[in-house]
Amino acid sequence: MLSDTLKAQIRQSFEAAKNTMPGFVVRHAQNKMIAEISKTLAGEYPDTNPILCVEAPTGTGKTMAYLLSTIPIAKANKKKLIISSANVALQEQLLNKDIPETQKYCSVDFEYALVKGRSRYVCIRNLVNLVEDNASDNKLFDNDLLWDSPPGKYQLDQLSDMLQDYSNKKWNGEIDDLEQTPDHSLWPKVACNRFTCTAKSCELYNDCAFFKARKKITKADVIIANHDLILADLSTGNTVLPDVEESIFIFDEAHHLSHKALSHFSLSTSIEFIKTSIRQTQGVSEQVCKITQQDPSENNIKQIDGYLDDLVQLLKELDFDEDVHLFEQGQVDTPIQSICQNLLTSISSTHTQFETLKESWIDYLKIKMVDKTIADPLNNVLGECEQHLSSILLLLSSLLQADEVGQAPHSRWIEKTILANKKTNYILNSAQIDVSNNLNNLIWSKVAGAVLTSATLSSLGSFARLNQQLGLTKDKNQYLRLPSPFNLNGVDFIVAKFKNNPTQIYEHTQEVASQLLKRIDPNEGSLVLFASNKQMQMVADLVEKKLDCDLFIQGEFSKKLILKKHQDLRKQNQGSVIFGLDSFAEGVDLKGDNLTHVIIVKLRFSVPNSPIEKTTQDYLQSQNRNPFMEISLPDASLRLIQACGRLIRTETDTGKITIFDNRLTTKFYGKQLLNALPGYNIVVES
Repeated sequence: MLSDTLKAQIRQSFEAAKNTMPGFVVRHAQNKMIAEISKTLAGEYPDTNPILCVEAPTGTGKTMAYLLSTIPIAKANKKKLIISSANVALQEQLLNKDIPETQKYCSVDFEYALVKGRSRYVCIRNLVNLVEDNASDNKLFDNDLLWDSPPGKYQLDQLSDMLQDYSNKKWNGEIDDLEQTPDHSLWPKVACNRFTCTAKSCELYNDCAFFKARKKITKADVIIANHDLILADLSTGNTVLPDVEESIFIFDEAHHLSHKALSHFSLSTSIEFIKTSIRQTQGVSEQVCKITQQDPSENNIKQIDGYLDDLVQLLKELDFDEDVHLFEQGQVDTPIQSICQNLLTSISSTHTQFETLKESWIDYLKIKMVDKTIADPLNNVLGECEQHLSSILLLLSSLLQADEVGQAPHSRWIEKTILANKKTNYILNSAQIDVSNNLNNLIWSKVAGAVLTSATLSSLGSFARLNQQLGLTKDKNQYLRLPSPFNLNGVDFIVAKFKNNPTQIYEHTQEVASQLLKRIDPNEGSLVLFASNKQMQMVADLVEKKLDCDLFIQGEFSKKLILKKHQDLRKQNQGSVIFGLDSFAEGVDLKGDNLTHVIIVKLRFSVPNSPIEKTTQDYLQSQNRNPFMEISLPDASLRLIQACGRLIRTETDTGKITIFDNRLTTKFYGKQLLNALPGYNIVVES
């Protein structure tokens, strides 16, 4: 329950911000959000989880609302507050603006820190070894085990500069703070890795960039993270973040969490990667045996190669659609399963032998002095091999796993690629299509409290789709939809009169071009959102030379540069039009005269292109469920609202929204989509 002291702290924080923060506007919706967060996290709703989902439209002040309410609660309950964002931009805004600003007004003192994954930090031991050992003539260690191709002089010079800057405290050891990012093949060799890290046993532990950052995190009351890091850390046993039970989570831009989780719980490996990894394992095993004077274990490379050759022959016979073969309902063909089982057995045996050898090597180092120019590279390769073998075994096990009856199946598929040597490589993939149980087991069932928020969290006026994706239970959690603080009634949402349905691609494209030339004001700022790149390019070709203002097309420049060029023109009162795809339908903040007309070419329905999406659709149909009503329509509603949300960003913004999709008036679902829009003045042209 909320104590009087805690209520007073939250109230004092809000009053301080209201009275002294420049530009602070008191909003009823923000007050409501603060109240609901406080009640939920304090356990004032009996027989429910301390979890709140809040849809807070642009202008609500959601960031300040969750900061001012959750920080006092977390401190009072001796919990860590972990704020997770979906992208770097929001993370930087929290770190550099929102949280420092909150410190000025919050009634309780707190410290904060940004957390990054291990791989973002340099392993100083690896860096020192690579720089120092390069000059040595080490005949006992085979460097081919560590490098696919040895680093060139330029790369070695770069490593040397990195070491010098770190030693002189000019660089903090984070890849994001390097002026020049190392080559993609170089950084993994010097990055911190849990498979090669010896933690406190390392002689450079006290100078380790990662563990220095960890110490800051342990002292911090508020931790800034991202969805990917949280998912990765929780699934590997909380090696970076505090325990879930001791934490309150805020997931900002929570509508991205499902997609991030689907990607995170996917497994992939290739035939060539297996071959390379097995040879690397055999090579490092022979090195260890040579040094420790052991007899090497039996070599089963030929056996594994034989199984792989047999597997390739079977894969060649599969039907590929655009270089992808999707197994129906995730059920791998029996002959392929049989060979994968043989591979699993054989590689498991290799892994067991390797683990035994690795342990004997560790014991050997305890009683024998081994030159660090030999021991350290060997330790790194041993760690790499362990990582590679583990990932291969996980993938093979997942391919063979029998899906539970009544549960959603895995999506399993084969990709075909051509290597630089023109050799065909086959990539084996397995992914869950439903991650709700994973998220429940990792987070929702354990967490001390959680707030999920976004400007677009519901679909078709309901949180049902969100619950389905994230494994949230409707009756066990709290839900809040806040109204927009802006006057949306003054915004016309125009359903344009269109002869052609978007499914009539050629005719619709021609009509879109014709309508754009009539409707775009050459003296204003306009954003035209397309659902396909092909149609965008076709329309651009038809209108570019006929428009009386500048046109910027996604792909010609970076998103950041397009927005800058557009705003520069608007400062000079010159017209500007942006043609964009999905990435311009979210996260674009063009205020005032920068944007007064948003044109949506057509509704964005999910087309099951990816193997995961296709498997999901097939599964729902097999259950006599309707994928369109359960997935496509709710997702289209959310995307439509997101696209419309580009227009009104402040109280003074004005403009209109036009959509070139007559399905809103001709299809049975059109009314549902229109009713879910946030209060616009609907105008249907006749």
